[in-house]
Amino acid sequence: AVVSTQSTGEAQLNEVLSASNLDATALTVVTRKLEDVLDSKNSAIKDLQYELARVCKAHNDLMRTYEAKLNQFGIPTEELGFRPLESTVGGQPLGQGPAGLVAAPN
Repeated sequence: AVVSTQSTGEAQLNEVLSASNLDATALTVVTRKLEDVLDSKNSAIKDLQYELARVCKAHNDLMRTYEAKLNQFGIPTEELGFRPLESTVGGQPLGQGPAGLVAAPN
C-alpha cells in the first residue's frame, strides 16, 4: 500500500513538474528541495517513533515497579479496581531492558 501510494505521488509530482514548463536546472533544484524536505520529515518521524518507544518502555517499567511494590506490601493488584495497561508500539511488545536501552532506529 505504501509503495503504491509513493508511486502515485511520484507520478503526480512528475505531471505537475512537466506541466510547469520549468527548465532542467530549475526542475532539478525543485526536485532536490522536495527530496530534502521529505528526508527531513522522514528523519523527524523516525526520531518521534524512537521517542515514543522509549516513553512507552519507561511507562511499562513504572507499571511493573508499581505492581511489585503493591505485592511487597501485600496489596493485590485486583484491589485497584482497574487493570493498568501495558503500552505497545505498533502492536509490538517492548523489550525487557531498562527504558533508556531501547534500540536505536535504523
